[in-house]
Amino acid sequence: MLQEFIETVVKNKEVFYLEVDESFAMCGSQAFYIEETKEAIPVALFWEDEKKAVACKADEWAKGIVKSATLEEFIEICFGMQVETMAVGIGFNADLSGGEELVPVELIKALIKEIDRTKTAVTFSDSFESLAQVKQLLNQIELDITDEEAL
Repeated sequence: MLQEFIETVVKNKEVFYLEVDESFAMCGSQAFYIEETKEAIPVALFWEDEKKAVACKADEWAKGIVKSATLEEFIEICFGMQVETMAVGIGFNADLSGGEELVPVELIKALIKEIDRTKTAVTFSDSFESLAQVKQLLNQIELDITDEEAL
């Protein structure tokens, strides 16, 4: 599932989401939680295919609006989610089955690996000037995580 998501998003340079109440469609994590409180962290949901996003317009997301983000915007969104202690959900069905939850930096690493492998051109316009700058920040985050784990 992850590999198909990565390949499709990089190839099409687009990802889809449901906007619900001016935010992403969300659910509570089944895999990640805040250690101190044991509270599930929020998971923002994304799809590599517009039809899959449309199929999830049900129940609490029935009034959701299908929107898209460019590959570059999605990478920036994932960095923001990392800072906000959120997870990324991919491939979920309307009943929240069939999906996969990921730590945002792990998804960014997989996207960058595919961008490099396919030599996909990317142009950032907001937080980053280049893919090299994205890689630099990713390396810094990984060093910070390693330092925290060593404590």
